[in-house]
Amino acid sequence: ASRGQLCYALFAAALALSLVLGHQIRPDGDMYTGRMLENYMDLPCWRDVAAWTVMAICLTAFLDRFVRFLEKKTTAVRLRYVYGAGSRKIWILSSAAVFAAWVPYLLVYYPGFIFGDSLSSIGQALGKIPLNNHHPVFYTLFLKVCLLAGMAVNDLSLGCAVYTLLQMLYLGLCLGYQISWLAHKGVPGWVCAAAAGFYGCVPFFAQNSIAMWKDPIFSATVMVWSILLCDFVLSDGKIAGERKFFFLWHALCIAVMCLSRNNGLYIGLLFEGVLLVLWFCGRKQQTVYAWKKMAVCTGCMLLAVGILTGPVYKKLGILSEPVESLGIFLNQMARVAAYGGDMDEADRAYMDSLLPLENYPDTYRPCVVDLLKWDPQFDQEFLNSNLSGFARTYLSLLVKNPYCYVQAWVLNTYGYWALNRWELNRDINNITKGNLDDINHWENYGITPHSLVDGGLLDWKSVIKVTDCVPAVPVLTWLVLFLVLLSVQKRKLVFILIFAPSIGLVCTLFAATPYAYWQRYGLALYDLAPVYLICICYLLDKRSKKGSFQ
Repeated sequence: ASRGQLCYALFAAALALSLVLGHQIRPDGDMYTGRMLENYMDLPCWRDVAAWTVMAICLTAFLDRFVRFLEKKTTAVRLRYVYGAGSRKIWILSSAAVFAAWVPYLLVYYPGFIFGDSLSSIGQALGKIPLNNHHPVFYTLFLKVCLLAGMAVNDLSLGCAVYTLLQMLYLGLCLGYQISWLAHKGVPGWVCAAAAGFYGCVPFFAQNSIAMWKDPIFSATVMVWSILLCDFVLSDGKIAGERKFFFLWHALCIAVMCLSRNNGLYIGLLFEGVLLVLWFCGRKQQTVYAWKKMAVCTGCMLLAVGILTGPVYKKLGILSEPVESLGIFLNQMARVAAYGGDMDEADRAYMDSLLPLENYPDTYRPCVVDLLKWDPQFDQEFLNSNLSGFARTYLSLLVKNPYCYVQAWVLNTYGYWALNRWELNRDINNITKGNLDDINHWENYGITPHSLVDGGLLDWKSVIKVTDCVPAVPVLTWLVLFLVLLSVQKRKLVFILIFAPSIGLVCTLFAATPYAYWQRYGLALYDLAPVYLICICYLLDKRSKKGSFQ
């Protein structure tokens, strides 16, 4: 009981703190362009401390009763401890249904949503722009293969459509696999049908399926990888010995994840860390050999990716942009300069070399990094060649201005953890934030988006829209953290391995997101929603000790 209460108290304290910080935020200006006098935080006061204390106590009591309630409600649930997708028929039918539900979006917005980032990748694929790993090289190469179909008939729009169709097919197969996997676990047919309807009919998923950016493929891969890890945990590692291609699929998921988004490598590294800790804790288990093989397989795959995207890319002249992974750290430093914080002469000299000191008040945006790093006077070359100076200055300013750093972090990340920012649930601009109009003003290489169903009495774009809202990412962030809480409280620590990729994704958002809120960055969490719910049932199943250290 004391262990459970401690777990609840720690979780409640963190949640209460997030609610207090969320309440202090004043996003009065536009999230993207708003300056520091428009998007800011109230100063803390004694009422905030009192509110945190009361909420932490109340949430601790609520969590205890809520978990008891869930235990009672899941008593009648009978899930099977099996692995794999089960029926291929269900897999194919589910995939086909989801794919078919997305087709109208492609017909109305042919050849798919093309953004500014898409045009940059297309330019690299066509050899018009030098390769740059800001948009992962392997993603660009995949896009180039798709464009070859259009180049063969002198119609790049067709090449983009080929990309969109292949992406839709991949996402459909991944989501169909999840639905078949749920059915194999004993989830009722009507629930599986509802999951298929969820993915097929909610516009958010259809819109992302035809969006030419790297997040959909990355997110679907993270989802499939998490399912494989769930099978590994539920089988006590036996799947590794009974399915000879298990580690091949495991390695393939890691490769696709790491090569489709640059934060994939960091997610993989965090997963390896969690795996090694759990392996150490359970080193007396009979299944430790499977854990060892997984740790070695994961480590080798991450090492190979690190060598490829590091020394090999450098040898080939493929550049990367450190500023992409330093965004939040840069914004914290910029906030100190913009507010005239405490800096010594070395700090001032370094910050002035990045951007003239007098420009920070107008250039710094509390909720986004892009407008700072893209400013014409921001010296990225200086940053790239003086990373050691960046680290020194960052730590120096942190010591002198700790609360300013906290404010900068809160304002730059709140969209991924602040449950009480209700306006996030009404944000309908996941697609439009990508600037669909860029194709009309940038070099578009002859690509002409248009509807294939124009004409008639019905305006299809008023029915099949580019806007749609879904529950905000913080809901899923805290659901993942709640699952970790249950894993610890129920002593089923091995389940944390299932959630490690999701935790890694959340951590990269907390550490390096360029934008305070964009749903596409958390797309993998949306894809995994049914898996999270079924894991609650497994964690609360008192009849099984799977996932525990015996």
